[in-house]
Amino acid sequence: MENKLREIVLDTETTGLDIESGHRIIEIGCVELINRIPTGKVFHQYLNPERDIPYHSFKIHGISEGFLEDKPLFSDVVLEFLDFISSDILIIHNAEFDIKFLNMELDKLNVGLISLDRVLDTLPLARKKFAGSPASLSALCKRFDISLEDREFHGALIDAQLLAKVYVELTGGLQTFLFDNRCEQDSNATVTQHKTRNLTCRKYLPSNEEINEHRKLLDKINSPLWKKYIE
Repeated sequence: MENKLREIVLDTETTGLDIESGHRIIEIGCVELINRIPTGKVFHQYLNPERDIPYHSFKIHGISEGFLEDKPLFSDVVLEFLDFISSDILIIHNAEFDIKFLNMELDKLNVGLISLDRVLDTLPLARKKFAGSPASLSALCKRFDISLEDREFHGALIDAQLLAKVYVELTGGLQTFLFDNRCEQDSNATVTQHKTRNLTCRKYLPSNEEINEHRKLLDKINSPLWKKYIE
């Protein structure tokens, strides 16, 4: 049976930075990944924080008090949220901030808290990999040539979708996962048998157009596995 790795990329927007000052979550965005590939399943919810939104916060996310007036409370969606994230790994950029707010909301409802043991924080991962370089989500998107065209403001769902792409690049790209997963299966060949297709070998050389298209494809791959063998 094929192993499936389920991960949840998560982001939040809040009324401010400090829970001690009574700030609350106003948006949650989650993206489901299976074997590092987005499945299209998301959890996205705006929330009524039952308080004002300072102007400096509004300028960051563009979410107004009026927009949130008819939105549900966190308590109204908590079960759906917990069901979506289940017990899977959470991928978060600057996880301490989001987990602090989520656990504050969960604690108010006497619901089990989220342990940092199940969280992968991409911020220290990026700082370690690109020491001395900016490690914000925007900076990482630019580094990996991920479009920010649709990101007029910070938003929980759009940022989770961007982070999903960044996370794959930070961890070596999808090719690395597929290669590692194949090697793991091959090491236990008595359990997993691979089906192979019968392919007919070409008896002629590729055209110049095919060679050029192949080179363009290779140029798009970050840190290819074969690079160490040809350098």
